[in-house]
Amino acid sequence: MSADIFPFPKPTPTPIPNQQGMRQSRRDRMMNQNGEPLSPEQKAAFVTKARARTAKPRPWAAEDHAAHVASVVRIAIRSARRRGVRLESMLSIPRGWLLELCEQGDPTCLVVRDWLNGNVAHVPDGFEETLSAATVDDGEVA
Repeated sequence: MSADIFPFPKPTPTPIPNQQGMRQSRRDRMMNQNGEPLSPEQKAAFVTKARARTAKPRPWAAEDHAAHVASVVRIAIRSARRRGVRLESMLSIPRGWLLELCEQGDPTCLVVRDWLNGNVAHVPDGFEETLSAATVDDGEVA
């Protein structure tokens, strides 16, 4: 018994028009679109204009800032519940966010940082007993 084996035909690659232009950056294509090279002054002017059009980081809106603070505080409270009431219980990235917000002077983050460090100066009267009962030196929450 013999079987005839027929190989699949190999497709011939078809050149894609303008493939060379696709590999160039947009800046290079715009600089070469006239067909003649630009002078150094024209290139410098083009680069300056392109940098001016680049988006710059904008300050956060009040709602965005408040949402960021709320998420950082939420992470701090959750970490304190799970790992103990101390600043080291937070993961490194959210802890960095908390400390950065404290450097900016955010009052909520200052209170949370002081709470995690064991400072009860900002805690209202009558809550000292609650905090001391919830905090254990071993890092476990009662």
